[in-house]
Amino acid sequence: MPTTSHASDASDTHWRDRLSYLTSGDVDLPLLVQKLSLGGLEHWEPGHVRKVWALEPDFLNAEGFLFGGYYGVLADQVATFAAMTVLGDEEVMRTASLHVDYYRPTAKGPLTLTGNVTNKSSSLLHVEIDFMRPDGKLAARAQAVFALRAAT
Repeated sequence: MPTTSHASDASDTHWRDRLSYLTSGDVDLPLLVQKLSLGGLEHWEPGHVRKVWALEPDFLNAEGFLFGGYYGVLADQVATFAAMTVLGDEEVMRTASLHVDYYRPTAKGPLTLTGNVTNKSSSLLHVEIDFMRPDGKLAARAQAVFALRAAT
């Protein structure tokens, strides 16, 4: 499915170039992403990303709902994409904290995930991730914190 990305400008970085590549629709996803069935990214702009995930039946628990730990995997991916929208070429990041609150069980998809950068300082970057069910209800919300370091 065709995707959209942020328009190129003078402040583009290798991080933003990677996001544009990921939203181009013509991308070979890394093996880890393929094995975990994470999928790619639909849209990005500075401070915000969106992806739609089809909800793989293999990740449902015995009760028929999405396995809670999988929210964390998806949240980390989406938060990373959101962080990439605001990083400079001279910065790298590592996940320092990830917290997920669950509101309602999810049995079918697709899920729409949005990631929004809520704060960036010289050493920390905060992102909030929402998981929306097809009925428009919030399934879960996650908060991620990244430690920022200078690239070596």
